[in-house]
Parts: sequence; structure tokens; C-alpha cells
Amino acid sequence: MKVAIIGCGSIGQRHARNLLDLGIRDLLLVDQQRELARSVAFALGARSVATATEAYSQSPEVAMVCAPTSYHIPLAWEALNANCHLFIEKPLSHSMKGAEELVSAAQAQNRLVLVGYNFRFDPILIRVAQWLAIGSIGHITSARFDFGSYLPGRHPGEDYRAGYGARRELGGGVVLDASHELDMALWLFGWPEEIHAIGGKYSDLETDVEDLTEILLGYGDKIVSIHLDYIARPAERRFEVIGTEGRIKADLFLRQARRFDVRENQWVEYESCGSIEETYKHEVRHLLDCIAGKSKPIIGGNSAIETLLLTERVKQSIRFGSPMCFGKSQSFGSLVAAEK
Repeated sequence: MKVAIIGCGSIGQRHARNLLDLGIRDLLLVDQQRELARSVAFALGARSVATATEAYSQSPEVAMVCAPTSYHIPLAWEALNANCHLFIEKPLSHSMKGAEELVSAAQAQNRLVLVGYNFRFDPILIRVAQWLAIGSIGHITSARFDFGSYLPGRHPGEDYRAGYGARRELGGGVVLDASHELDMALWLFGWPEEIHAIGGKYSDLETDVEDLTEILLGYGDKIVSIHLDYIARPAERRFEVIGTEGRIKADLFLRQARRFDVRENQWVEYESCGSIEETYKHEVRHLLDCIAGKSKPIIGGNSAIETLLLTERVKQSIRFGSPMCFGKSQSFGSLVAAEK
């Protein structure tokens, strides 16, 4: 299999390494910074090409779009027009504009779309989803997701001000950048009835994007809260679910998960948490399995659209400054029905 990787930053490099580890040797690396693509290709024993057009002239089966978020849709269209299957790093885009059309076109062309929400492959999240599915903590009344990571410290040696996370025109801001938590909430609890959000720029970081937000998702029978920030040190990514018959706590960075069993009056530890790095390898293996017809996308285009739509609704709530209620669009509902 031949794979074009469009964007050779940290995530593009990670996917390239994992593809090599999985036996995919024919990699074509592309980046606007041509020297970066050349140096990464040399280090990995892969090939670099000057442009995406040159890569597509060599007929890769799949394109992995790992460029800044605001470039995702146009780069994905270019790949789709070259008849490639699509892997797009999260989030799908920086806005809903063009997202549904892209996914619909890929479906019409029988091309896969997978989006890089690697925590969908995390043993911790998978086990929590299993615990919830069997009602192990009773009726869920609330959940709390908490992500904080100091933006300048995330890529040592790089100027955070030049990165996509700090720049609005590149699709930055903590709501989009940390949309993993929104995706987790949708995966575990579904689409909310109400979305309340407050946020903005509260630190002295040199950015033009929101660096802190608090989100409340109302479900009628439960409340889910989400905290996201670019400020906290040390970095944390954890969540808690409270039910009428117990509680679940998980820490995705410390790789810990446990459930309180009210019948035994004790915590039950989950022992097979694995590493975050393994989640990236699992998602790339899943991509290869989907292309080979061995599996169906766990996080396909429509799931990614749902998460993107939630980020857009959150941003609208922040902008209007008041609690709001939102449904899904009619066109999105039609797209989901078409996929099923």
C-alpha cells in the first residue's frame, strides 16, 4: 500500500512511524516546508515529494491529511479527487462549511473517511463505555471532563505563537484543539438537548484564540460538564462519571481507571490501560483494516461531523453569551441516514 502524508509536523511524523512499524513502507511525505519533509523522510527512510500534486501522480491508495485544521477540507478534496481514501487528523475542519459536502462526496465515490480521534481506541475509554453499557454504576446523573495543557510547553523547541493552536486563521483555539473531550461526551452520552458555554482569552499567552472554556451539556436526565484550557501546569486529561450506584474515575495521562462498586463498597481497578502511544497505532491499524474491508470505520466522516457541529454550537454559545438550545441540522441528519 502507498500512503501520502500531507503535513510533516509532530502528528504526521507519528503516523508515519506507526505505518512503518505496521509494515507500510511506501510513504510519500509532503509539507509546505520542503526541508522539513526531506529531513523527516531521510530520518524514517521514506520519500519526500515537493507537492501533493506530485504525490497523487504516483497513485497512493490513501492520503493522511495532517496539516493545520483550516486546511483540512481543501486538502481532503484534492486527495478525494485523486481517488484516495481519506484519513484526516482531528478535528475534521475549523467550521462546518464544506464538511458535509466532502463526506457526502466520499460516500458517493465509495472512499473511506476516517478522522483522528485516537481516544476512540483507548482501552480506558473502551472499558468505561462497557461499564456504562451494562449499567455498572446505575443511572448516570452527571459526568465531568477536564483537560488542561500549557500551550507553550506542548512542543518544546517550537514557537507556540506560530503553531496552529494559537492562531485563529489556522483553526486554533482550545475548543477545536481539545475537541477530544467533546467527542468523548458524544460517544458515551449522545447528542445533548442543551449547550451552555462560556469562554475566551483569560491568560497572557500571545494568541488570538480562546484559551479557556467551560461547557455544560444538558441531557434532561443528566448533566455533562467539560473544562478545556491552554493554561494549566502540569497537563491533565481526566474524567469522572457519577451514577446512582457508583462512580467511575479515569486519568488518561496517568493511565489509570477505576470503578466504585457500591455492593462491595470498594474501588475496582482496571489493570490493562496501555499507553497513549498505542492508541495512535491502533487507529492506524484500524485505517488499514477498513481499507482492506476487514472493518468499518469507528470514527468515520459522519461521527466527525457530529463532533465538529458540537464545537460550532459551543462557539456560538460563547459568542452570544447566553445559554442556548441547539438541534442537529436537517442536512446532517440526512447524511447520517445515508451512511446507515
